[in-house]
Formats: sequence, C-alpha cells, structure tokens
Amino acid sequence: MKKILILIGIVVVFLSFFSSKLIFNKSPKVSIAIIKNDKTYTINDKKRPMLSVFKYLVALKVLDDIDKKNISLDKKLTITKNRVDEKLYSPMLKKYKNYPFEISYKELLGLMISQSDNNACDILIEETGGIKEIEDYINKLGFSEIELSVNEKEMNEDIEKQYLNKAFALDIVKILKKGQQGEILSKNSTDYLNRILIETTTGENKLKAGLPKNAIIGHKTGSSSRKPNGIKIADNDTGFVIKPNGEIYYIAVFVEDSNLTDKQNADLIKLISKLTFKLSAFI
Repeated sequence: MKKILILIGIVVVFLSFFSSKLIFNKSPKVSIAIIKNDKTYTINDKKRPMLSVFKYLVALKVLDDIDKKNISLDKKLTITKNRVDEKLYSPMLKKYKNYPFEISYKELLGLMISQSDNNACDILIEETGGIKEIEDYINKLGFSEIELSVNEKEMNEDIEKQYLNKAFALDIVKILKKGQQGEILSKNSTDYLNRILIETTTGENKLKAGLPKNAIIGHKTGSSSRKPNGIKIADNDTGFVIKPNGEIYYIAVFVEDSNLTDKQNADLIKLISKLTFKLSAFI
C-alpha cells in the first residue's frame, strides 16, 4: 500500500508541476488535497486564494441560518438597485432587469453556487451579517485557518484583494466532506446544497472533464482576474466525486499565480482529476 501511495504522489507531482514546464514551459503554484475513506493525501498544500470557491462557505452559513431560524428556502427578498453592482458577473441580472424585484433564498443560492453569480453572493453575505460573520462561523466549525475578509464587489474593485479569501486545499475538502455527508446542516439543506453543487455549470473543463461520463461530481470552481503582467491569481476547482460503484472521494486543486492560459490551467486540473479517478481504486 505504501508503494502505491508513493507512486500516486510521484505521478501527481509530475503532472501538477512538471507537465506545465515540459508542455507549456511555464510553472504555476499548485496545491492538491484528496480525501477518500477518511484518509487524506496532500501535495504542496499551502494557503492559497479561493476566489469563488469561498461561495460554498457562504452557502453553509446562509443555510445554517435558515435551519436555525426556521426560514423557508422559498422566502423572497426584495432587491433594490443599490443592492447590486451591475459591473459584476451576474446571470441574475439577465433575468431580473427591473428594480425592485423579488427573489427567493433558494434561487439566490442556486445562482451563487451553480452559476457563480457574484451579486447573488454579495446579497447573501449581507443577509447573513457580513463576511466576518461567515468567517467566524466557519472558524467555529473547526476551520480556524480559513480566512474570509472581502466580498465579490471588493475583490472586483481591487484585484490585489483577490488574494485575501484564502485556505489550505485540505481544509476545503474537509469542510466539503462534512457538508456533503450531512454533518453541518439539516437533511433538507444538505440535500439542496449537494444538488446545486451537482448542477454547477461553471468550470466544466476542469475536474469534471477528467471524469468518465458515468461519474457524478458536485463542485465549486474559482477563477480570478489577470494582473497587468498577465498573471492569473487563481484557477481552482473543488468537489466530491461519486464513482459508478458508489465510492466517494473529495478533491481540491488550487492553481495560484499562473501565467498559463485559462485553457492550460483547466487542462492541468483536468489531468490531475483524471489521474486521481484512475488511482482512487488503490487508495
């Protein structure tokens, strides 16, 4: 078993670090974390910017509030123009073009997770008491190293702030596992969150692209802007994979400060996903 694990480590390290040099002649920073059968595996795990992966943490806090306050997911909020930033990526505003409009918690959560809507995210952050309230909640769940300090509007106004919401890849897969298995939220909230993760439409060329068609993935992606020098702050994907035989594993791949193209970043994550799936039978 030890030899197999060493082989996994060597091959994954090769893919994550050397493939970018040999194929693209460039080398981003890459962290990988995997959990299967309560065993953890990490490679080069350092605290890295999460970008939209942090929306999963926002969803946990919002749904925990809904559970504790006995709020219906169908409860509607009234959204006025001063609650949105029309410069942000926001599929919601393609549907709701006139103000004020009403939208349910359920739809906001779906937009934030499945489509990575930035305005939906900031509205939900505000509804739950602010980003520091969410950080405090996540820290109290046992994840004291996860840092949250800015919302989407702040990150889009100052690109350097995209570094501020950060975490170890292992912490993200650990909290994802707890959430997916129903250790944090009620059954109804757990089921809904797992469903909208599975319905994610962003980043289909990352982890999902490395899996066979009969595998199920629930995941949350993250993608930053590029700095003036062309460096992309982060390109991430994290999720749970349900294999055709019912086995589940959890994976996070964080790519930081990459001068690869978006396609090359995605191809790197895809390769790691494909390898992990093939070797997961031996873990």
